[in-house]
Amino acid sequence: MKDEINTKLLYKIAVFMFSPANFILTTLARRNYYVNSVLHISFMVHVPYYTVNILRRHGVKADYMAIGAKSPVWNSCDYHVIFSKNSFVRAFQEFVWFWGVVARYEIVHSHFAIMLTDSGWELPLLKKMNRKIVVHYRGCHIRGRERNMRLHHDNDYNICHECDYNGQSCAGDSVVRQRNLGEKFKDLCFATTPDLLDFAPDAILLPLFAPEIRSANSAANNGNGKVTVAHVTAHPGIEGTNRIKEAIESLVKQGYNIEFKFLHFAHHDEVLKTFASADLAIGKMKMGYYANAQIESMSLGIPTITYVRPEFMTSELQNSGFIFTDLKNLEKTIKYYLDNRDALQAKRTIARESILKIHNNEEIAKQLVNYYERLRNS
Repeated sequence: MKDEINTKLLYKIAVFMFSPANFILTTLARRNYYVNSVLHISFMVHVPYYTVNILRRHGVKADYMAIGAKSPVWNSCDYHVIFSKNSFVRAFQEFVWFWGVVARYEIVHSHFAIMLTDSGWELPLLKKMNRKIVVHYRGCHIRGRERNMRLHHDNDYNICHECDYNGQSCAGDSVVRQRNLGEKFKDLCFATTPDLLDFAPDAILLPLFAPEIRSANSAANNGNGKVTVAHVTAHPGIEGTNRIKEAIESLVKQGYNIEFKFLHFAHHDEVLKTFASADLAIGKMKMGYYANAQIESMSLGIPTITYVRPEFMTSELQNSGFIFTDLKNLEKTIKYYLDNRDALQAKRTIARESILKIHNNEEIAKQLVNYYERLRNS
């Protein structure tokens, strides 16, 4: 504890030492920026990478800065920032990265409420230079466990009941600090799924981009009678993974020929390969809405079982390649499609087309570019 206090104190002293230089550079750099530019900041993950590539096609100077250690699931970005554990060295690194990169963009788009620094010293400087700050809520970092437990008592419909983040994703010191900083300095905030509006009612719902990947060509079982079911997650506790496994195991005991492919914290390329070889995918059975992995499996043309809260259901979703059910009825739902292969094939036929219509990248990109334009002109 004493060492931790000393480290924090040394860091504050080091940041303070750069205050005079920050004051001068804030004035000098105010008009020194890339025109029509946005810097996306996140930990190392594939979503911001694909987002900036889509934005570039729409004429935006978009780049992606990944903060933190290397990831086993993704490794591509424009800037990768790994900070030293030494307080003085870290403060110097922050200073260099901020003035060398971050301050040169008109808009800073923060995913998961992640900023360049954990302390947020750069945020008031961005505001003084009239840079705009976008906070993008994508998951548990905006959820509050206590509120979620009050809203959804049933274990089958609440990801917090069996949380395997140990509460750190929504209540850890660093997460809370960065979330509060984002709320204080944001000019605009987005949420990727409607269930997140329970915790960020002022956020604008911006649909997820669909991955730009090719469809799997044909049914994976090749007529051998076996059905391959894929389930991919980084955190089984919030997905209902144990219940999914139980449903599959029960059906296997009943004589159904199922191959269950379960990937836990796998590289994105392996995820796509696994989905492409499947007949059926399952995921996000407790959150109340589907997410990236389900859009990816559907984009490959794979019918996908998921759960969507009744108030979020639309005719477009009902008529898509999604198969909607809940954990209580999961086994019965899987059994129906195993017994009715024509129904499964019918879902496969419309899976890709339907998800690309719901998550139309061109339309989403136009929305996002328009929001950026409004910010720059405000």
